[in-house]
Amino acid sequence: MKHAAPNTHVIALINYFTLLPLVYFIPDLIAPFIGANKLIHVAVVLALIVPIISYLVMPIAVKMLTRKTA
Repeated sequence: MKHAAPNTHVIALINYFTLLPLVYFIPDLIAPFIGANKLIHVAVVLALIVPIISYLVMPIAVKMLTRKTA
C-alpha cells in the first residue's frame, strides 16, 4: 500500500491558518509573565509555537490528508 503525499499547497495553507492565531495571541498571553527583555520574550514564544505546530498540528493534518492508494 502506498500513501499519496499531501499537496504542498494544502500543507502551506494549514501552516498559515494555524500560525496566524498562535502568533497573534501567544505573545500577549505570556507578556505578563516575562520581563521586558524582548529577546527572552521572542525565545519563549518560539519555544511554545514551534512544538505546537511540529508535534500537534502537522501530524494530525498529515494523517487526515494522507489517503491510501492501491
